[in-house]
Amino acid sequence: MIIASIDRHPIIRKGLGLFLQEQFESAVLLESESYESFIKSFTNQVPDLIILGFTEESNISESEIVRIAKKKMPDTPVVVYDGKPRYEMAVYSLVAGASAYLVKNSCLNELVKCLKSVTQGKRYMSDDVMDLLLKQCMKATIEKERIALLSEEELITARLICQGLPSNEIANIRSRKISVINKQKLSIYKKLEMTNVVELRNLILS
Repeated sequence: MIIASIDRHPIIRKGLGLFLQEQFESAVLLESESYESFIKSFTNQVPDLIILGFTEESNISESEIVRIAKKKMPDTPVVVYDGKPRYEMAVYSLVAGASAYLVKNSCLNELVKCLKSVTQGKRYMSDDVMDLLLKQCMKATIEKERIALLSEEELITARLICQGLPSNEIANIRSRKISVINKQKLSIYKKLEMTNVVELRNLILS
């Protein structure tokens, strides 16, 4: 079994490598600090499994590496091994084709379960990651219900408020009296139980 371990931290690669050799006696490890260096160093190798490590500082856009790897090696499962649990990174990675999303502070038994699942062609998420995804979905549902409290007219005005426009400019854009816009603003904040534009922006633009 050929396993590619990709992580910018050599200590993590080394520790993970020792653990993998204990779990898979016949494992051949291909270690690299990045996907680019992996391709250069092991041009003709097609691993049976890729463990792609991200750090806490990794940008969400780095999940695109998963898509690139799956395009080149469609039959190879990719496990994203993240430095901390992040909703956006989990979703983006799974949509890009990752078979599993796991956090580095997970217990070793969790890692074993994950690797066994993906090598059997299954997807895997730990309970804490699943909980994170469910909480974010519930939050999104609640926010959608709050926005639904606004009328169509109020929602249009709210979006313009979020752009930082004053009442007179909103009135000109919408061909309404300033008094009408001000009344809508009061209604918006009252319905949403908010007091400032920062709160409004976090809801409307989230």
